Amino acid sequence: MLRAQKPIAAALALVLLVAFGYLLLGPARGAREDINSQKHLVGRQLDTVRRQLDLQARQLQVAQQQLEVGKQTRDIAAQTLQRTISLESLAKQTRDIAAQTRDVAQSTDAKAADLVRLAEQLLALAQVIENLARDTDRHAASIDRKTGTP
Repeated sequence: MLRAQKPIAAALALVLLVAFGYLLLGPARGAREDINSQKHLVGRQLDTVRRQLDLQARQLQVAQQQLEVGKQTRDIAAQTLQRTISLESLAKQTRDIAAQTRDVAQSTDAKAADLVRLAEQLLALAQVIENLARDTDRHAASIDRKTGTP
């Protein structure tokens, strides 16, 4: 029996070894599959993170462009403000000149009215002188008639 027991013992030992190997390596195969699945998940997450990074880089680029446009807009606004200040100063100068022109026009108008009154007075005086001259001429003619012509 010893002889028959040896192959049975060897077969039993072999079955035990296979069972032990299966118990030992079976979970490892599952662990390898889990690791492989996790590797694929991590790879997809990495792709997603890269796409997000690309998107954020584009967003940064757009933000920088908007900042540049904002700076240009600020510069244009500053130029507009300076021009407005210059125009305001020019408008004040124009207003002052217009006021001076009005004052000169009023003064000229008053002087012209004075000149018209003076001219009317001179005209009236000239008429009086003309009347006196006529009267004097008539009087001289009357005297000449009475005294005779020289």
